[in-house]
Amino acid sequence: MNEIVPVDLGAAIATQPMWLQVGVMILTVVNLSAIFFAGKKQNGKQRVRIEALASVFSFIAAGMLMSWLYNKVGFVRLLGLPHLIFWLPVYIWLLIKFRRNEFSFPFKQYLVVYFVIAGISLIIDIVDVTRYLLGDQ
Repeated sequence: MNEIVPVDLGAAIATQPMWLQVGVMILTVVNLSAIFFAGKKQNGKQRVRIEALASVFSFIAAGMLMSWLYNKVGFVRLLGLPHLIFWLPVYIWLLIKFRRNEFSFPFKQYLVVYFVIAGISLIIDIVDVTRYLLGDQ
């Protein structure tokens, strides 16, 4: 029996269970919401918050690599690898700065949500990529 393969990653995600689709939507909203914190006032001047931009750009870069990877290997556990490549370094960097108390309200509160949502995704990605490398496609 011939199975119809979705044309791209977005179409493949649309065929997944609703809980997964909702999870992807939440992940997308939380990651892209960092753009609202890209500007900050410092010493009376408007500045760019590089941490917020790094979060957004790492999300976009991971999405681009995931789309490319999907076109090469399909919907397999290896699709978590771009999250590990692009998100994990930013996640660790932000966590270090957070623990040093380098952020203030409201970005600090946003980061709490980001750490929980992105952290859950990264744990799943680590498990999925490991399973893939061990032969579980």
